[in-house]
Amino acid sequence: MKVSKFLGTIGFVAACLTVGFAQAGVMVSVDAQANSLRDGVALNTGIELVAGQHLTITVDPAQIWSFGPGNSEYEVTADGKAGWGMDATNPDGSTFIGMIGSLVGQIGTGTANAGDFFVIGTNFDGFANASGTLNLFFWDSDAWNNDGAVNAVVSVPEPVSMALFGLGLLALARTRRRV
Repeated sequence: MKVSKFLGTIGFVAACLTVGFAQAGVMVSVDAQANSLRDGVALNTGIELVAGQHLTITVDPAQIWSFGPGNSEYEVTADGKAGWGMDATNPDGSTFIGMIGSLVGQIGTGTANAGDFFVIGTNFDGFANASGTLNLFFWDSDAWNNDGAVNAVVSVPEPVSMALFGLGLLALARTRRRV
C-alpha cells in the first residue's frame, strides 16, 4: 500500500515537472526590416502547430521597433501604431487589418492551406487557426525604413506532457481514495 502511494506521488511530481519544461518558451527575434510583410521575408520559427492547438506568444512591451527611424512618432511596441491600419487578403479571401508596426502571425505561410493572419502584439493567448509552421511578421507596407527587432517568447504545451500530467493526477486521486 505504501509503495503504490509512493509511486503515485512520484508520477504526479514527474508529470508536473514535465509540463513545466514543456511550457518553457522558445525565444525568437523578429526583425522589423528583414521580416516586414512587404519587401521582407516571414520569420520561420520552426515551430510546427496543429489546428486548434493552444499557444501563447509574449513580447516585453518595453521593446521598441520603428517604421520610420529618427522620428519618435513611428517608434512602437509590438502592438503597433493605433489608428494606422493596413490591410491584406487572407488565404480564405477575407480582409485582415492590423496596426502598422504590430507583430502578426500566420501558420503555414507559403502553403496552399495557410491559415489567416492573426494579431499577436505584445500578448497572444489562443489557438492555432491552421496546421503548419508558425511564421511571424513586422506588419508594414514597406521595409526600407524599418528599424529594430523584438524578441517573442512562444510557448506550446505538448500533448504528451499534458497526458502525463493527467495520469499523475489520476494516480494521486486513486492513492488518496484508498487511504
